[in-house]
Amino acid sequence: MNNIPPNIFKQIQEAMQRSEGTVSFTYKSKVLFKPKVPGGIIFEVPSGAHLFRVERGDNLQLSFYHSSPGTGTRVATVDLKNLVPSLKVLLIFSWTPTKIRLYVGSLGTNRQLVSATGVPSHKQFIIGKNGSIIQIENMGTKVMEVRIYKNGKPVLLPTAYNAWKNTINAIKILFKGYSEEGYIFDVVVTNLTLSILVTGFEAYCQKRFIELEQEGIKPDMRALILKFFSNKEREAGLPNILALEAEKEHKSFLQKIVEKRRINFQNYSDCKSAYNKAYRVKFGEINVSSNDLKLIQRFILYRHRVVHDSPLLGVLNQPEMPNEQPVFPSKEFRNNALNCFSLFIKKLHDATLCL
Repeated sequence: MNNIPPNIFKQIQEAMQRSEGTVSFTYKSKVLFKPKVPGGIIFEVPSGAHLFRVERGDNLQLSFYHSSPGTGTRVATVDLKNLVPSLKVLLIFSWTPTKIRLYVGSLGTNRQLVSATGVPSHKQFIIGKNGSIIQIENMGTKVMEVRIYKNGKPVLLPTAYNAWKNTINAIKILFKGYSEEGYIFDVVVTNLTLSILVTGFEAYCQKRFIELEQEGIKPDMRALILKFFSNKEREAGLPNILALEAEKEHKSFLQKIVEKRRINFQNYSDCKSAYNKAYRVKFGEINVSSNDLKLIQRFILYRHRVVHDSPLLGVLNQPEMPNEQPVFPSKEFRNNALNCFSLFIKKLHDATLCL
């Protein structure tokens, strides 16, 4: 890749910043099929939040890696021993949110083409906030969360979906706790679970909102501005001011809006409108029942009461009584809340992968 002019390389990066595509090129090498020659990286392009890498292993395995926040890292591997050695080979790789494929073909006298379909990779690649490529190996070791800071600023943070999975893991650990205090312990665990779930909901929705742009999905900024800036703010040119600030800080306008908390992702209505306006993702069309969507809004309301009233709150819907039956923070309640939020996040994530 070092022989590609910087301006051409930048064009390649911009062209590949999309949720699906195909790349093909001819690769010339005198040592590609020589088993005693160490392997190495043949092709590597970081593109937004995507990473594309083709590398040859020491055992004549040619692998294509694709990584993005939405899909994680996947790898498709072809055994070069199944090809007739050739000075030139044709390399083709393709990616979608659901599948990656690698094709390798000899371009010598005996033309051949072999292919492989991708699988989840034990080797994870993530693009850091500073553009660095970070590799995480998890063979034989369970890695729950990786964070990297440099000079007090984050370089690597969990992706939206990984952050959500970490939230679920934390709650499951909490559920294993025990106390001789009896019922009041169940109340505290349930109320704390509500707080963690709603915070996890907010964190996922906010992170994924930005990740989509970094994966090449262009948000409708005009619709967002009309929704989240008042007429007075628009007339005063506040969106333009923020856009200029973002440019100076090498951020996108969308990142700046989120950073300035113009959108409250813990507010269900704001979150719903943001995804609809920016990406045309409608919460009512992601295969989550209207009843579950109403429950999520209730859980957010109950969390607000727990945080701003008391973590020992024994009845979560006191203001709605006697028109409603009392809602107690029980073990059954917290399991229902966990299942409801988990379903919503999964369906929303699936919907973003289809954009």
